[in-house]
Amino acid sequence: MEGKGVTAEESPSPGRDGIERRIDTRSAGADAASAADMGKSMAAPEDEREADAGESAPREPDDREPGTEVALPGAWQRSRVRVDARLLEATLLNLRKRIAAIPLVFDIRGADEVSAERSKLLSQIDDYLLPRVRQSAAPILVALVGSTGAGKSTLVNSIVGTQVSLTGVRRPTTNSPVLACHPDDIGWFAENMFLPTLPRVRQEGLARPGRDGLLVLAASEGMTKGVALLDTPDIDSVVRAHHDFAYQFLDASDLWLFMTSASRYADAPVWEILQHARERGAALGVVLSRVPPSHRTELVAHFSAMLDANGITANNRFVIPETGIVDGMLPDDIFQPIRDWLTETAHREDRRVAVLSQTMAGVLDTFKVRVPKLAAHVDAQVTLRIRLRRDAEAAYANALEDFRAGTADGQLLRGEVLARWQDYAASGDLSAALRGKRGTRQAKGKRARKGTATPRPAALDQALRTALESLVLSVADRAAEQVAGAWRADPAGAALLASAEASRARGEQAEREFESAFGASPGDQGAKQPTFDRSSPDLPPRITRAVSAWQDQLMRLIQAGRKSSQESEPISLVAVVAMLAEPGSQTPGAQGPDETAAVPWELLTSVFGAAESRELTGTARLDLADRVRLLLDEELLRFVEILDAADPVDPVAAVRLYQAEYALEAVR
Repeated sequence: MEGKGVTAEESPSPGRDGIERRIDTRSAGADAASAADMGKSMAAPEDEREADAGESAPREPDDREPGTEVALPGAWQRSRVRVDARLLEATLLNLRKRIAAIPLVFDIRGADEVSAERSKLLSQIDDYLLPRVRQSAAPILVALVGSTGAGKSTLVNSIVGTQVSLTGVRRPTTNSPVLACHPDDIGWFAENMFLPTLPRVRQEGLARPGRDGLLVLAASEGMTKGVALLDTPDIDSVVRAHHDFAYQFLDASDLWLFMTSASRYADAPVWEILQHARERGAALGVVLSRVPPSHRTELVAHFSAMLDANGITANNRFVIPETGIVDGMLPDDIFQPIRDWLTETAHREDRRVAVLSQTMAGVLDTFKVRVPKLAAHVDAQVTLRIRLRRDAEAAYANALEDFRAGTADGQLLRGEVLARWQDYAASGDLSAALRGKRGTRQAKGKRARKGTATPRPAALDQALRTALESLVLSVADRAAEQVAGAWRADPAGAALLASAEASRARGEQAEREFESAFGASPGDQGAKQPTFDRSSPDLPPRITRAVSAWQDQLMRLIQAGRKSSQESEPISLVAVVAMLAEPGSQTPGAQGPDETAAVPWELLTSVFGAAESRELTGTARLDLADRVRLLLDEELLRFVEILDAADPVDPVAAVRLYQAEYALEAVR
């Protein structure tokens, strides 16, 4: 299908068994020009029609040969193309699948609108396009929509010839839609092909209201075969659900008959629905009701001017004057022109084809704008997820670099560490240990870190470990603060953090309730989860274990390369100090920030030699950086888990959506 109209000439057996249908595409004016053949565009008493002739399009002779194409005023034509109905159905189903599968994970700008638009698209595919493609010979559905008090229910009852829709003066009157059709057509509307998710009930006897959200089916011999009339809830209903319900039925209808009164035609809801009809490209008829005869000319002219000024193409315009109601019905000469128009629309093939073509093509034309907007929002979702993760990864990558910089150029050889090193280096204990002499008994390995070693080496060891652990914790806290700050700067990231913190708070509450009933574990006393602006509460003990494991590995390296008469513990302390004093951009062994920093290098090279010392400190530095990287990766995982908990975002969902829309355009 293409253009503004699509006409389907049925295969011998309509519906799914029709492999191909010939499609005649025309502009929206085709329907209006065809409707002009009626010679009536207003319903009025006989003595008033001549005076109102200017409100209707002139009759044109219908002398064309059957099957020929006629150039209609204001219409453009294209050559006929053949469309595979099953291929069109499959393409619509594929598009529906892609729309339903789009990820709407993050609360970014426009998320609510996009979610509503997705629901509307799915509804239009399910409620209108697929049923009409599968059964194009089904009765035409005419949705009667309009303002409160316009007299829609009275018009429906008059056209049907019996009371099928309740009338009244309360606002709103119609609390459930009523669909009137011929008994032979009710099977189509009773089945789940039309509005498949909507519950319905058949009306028996006199008109009775249904529940909100329930479609009432009224079969009557007074209705013309091939057309159904739907009395929808008022568009300006004080009940929001009625308003939304009316729009749902409009999107599932083939033809709209809009009705407003002379006292309400300038109201905003009237033009909101008319603009919706224009944007959708729906076939449209307009009824102006309750027009005082004394002001008929002025009111009709003003309303028509407003329609034209707003670009509303509705050549089928009818007028219902103020008149008496007899047994709840309008006089025959008042509503008969509208009934005739509906009858001809259902019975004349060209008229029927024009209506179906215009409305279906109008819906599909909107997809060319609406689906790409949906895809663009999906792209924004993917981009946001990538950016949030990159912000987190960048912060922790910078944290690792900060740690590496902090362990070079002697930055840690200050304060307590420097004092303990100078005290140990100036004593005779270190020189004696390096010469292989044992002036005093020294504990080895883990015993030294437990406080059983001599005071000076143990104090230096403790100072070194504390400095390293504090540095790791500092860069990790700074990274967490940076990530939390960057995420909170974006509404979607802030919502993710808030949701994660709320979930954790619920977990803490459940844990407290458990502890109040069964008692707390010894290790859980006073434990409290911090916000994401700081590191995990269990990071300090994990850092301690990582530094201890690193020191043990360094001891093993020293034991593998040391001389037999030398103690490993003093050498390991010298190696750590030498590694911390090593300039980051100079040759290992060069003098550090002060003269004191060069001493450990001289001592280490005196034991292993220059090359071996550089290899030992280089290996130790890499091993320590790897262990810190693992710690930071575990911290980063907290934020990654938040993103993963928000459901996955398919990075190619937008591409699939674009492809499905392109495929639909190709089939049309």
